[in-house]
Amino acid sequence: MGRLKEYRKDLILILAVLVGAGLIAGAFALARKPGAYVRVERNGKTVALYPLNEDRREVFPEEDGSALNFGEGTAGNVLVIENGAVHMESASCPDKLCVKQGTKSQVGETIVCLPHRLVATVISAEEAEELMP
Repeated sequence: MGRLKEYRKDLILILAVLVGAGLIAGAFALARKPGAYVRVERNGKTVALYPLNEDRREVFPEEDGSALNFGEGTAGNVLVIENGAVHMESASCPDKLCVKQGTKSQVGETIVCLPHRLVATVISAEEAEELMP
């Protein structure tokens, strides 16, 4: 029992930190909004804007324009939108980290392919309206 009194303040501090972290995580989870569009950028410039409510499969060739068959599909990136979410189906880059990033559907979530300088970001309908001419 003596040891418990020794560490009582430490335990209270640890418990307080865990509760605080839980509250912050909960606030972020509640603040997340489902996205309406995906904005695709290359080198910081918007190259495409697609609604998440329309299923589609888009090919983004490598920057040099090559779209050669490399066995798994096309040289570049294949972006798939289905069921209100977006994911990178395949990529011709060596690490394929963009493919491993999974499915995104919440505002602010991104898929990044550094070798091809391609970024897909889920955005709200309001943000999309600002981008449309």
